[in-house]
Amino acid sequence: MVAAPLAVSGLTGCATSGYDHLVTNDRHDIRRVETYLNGLSSLQASFVQDGPAQQQGDGHFTYVPGRFEMVYEVPHAMRAVARDGRFVLRNADNGAVTHLSLKRNPLGLLLRHPVSFDRDVQVTNVSRGTESLQLSVAEADNPSQGLLTLQFSDVRGHLTLVGIQGVDARHHHFGLSLFDVQENQPVSESSFSLPE
Repeated sequence: MVAAPLAVSGLTGCATSGYDHLVTNDRHDIRRVETYLNGLSSLQASFVQDGPAQQQGDGHFTYVPGRFEMVYEVPHAMRAVARDGRFVLRNADNGAVTHLSLKRNPLGLLLRHPVSFDRDVQVTNVSRGTESLQLSVAEADNPSQGLLTLQFSDVRGHLTLVGIQGVDARHHHFGLSLFDVQENQPVSESSFSLPE
């Protein structure tokens, strides 16, 4: 239920970094995603999370470039902060604190700022739907470490982040659906203090 280190099956062998190898429409949409993410000062939303073994949670998600916080209400009170290559979760019920490194975890790709999907990142897929856009990325030099998929609504050319999906090196799936999204609102710096 907690953001397990995200993983991937089926991404092995030599990887091509960046997205120059993709078709023009895909490159255009990737640049749109980069521009959107780099243009955010903040994003706040309610979330519903699916995790390993059908575990679920919900609460509030806050993102600013390079950091995010998740405050869980279900299944019980927990707070998680991702920043500086780390993910720290504190369970308010029992005081337990969990530390995960995001250095080689695809969730860490969301913490890069500015966001750029070239050089050491491999874009593995770009797909479009009715008023939606989805982009999947992995570490170019070691894609078997995991896959991160960002899901956007795409209404009249305006992107909004509405989902984050991932699979980790142990094949654990992580999914976060965002709703009631508010962008570029003031956020307290205390939101990103690491739980102790």
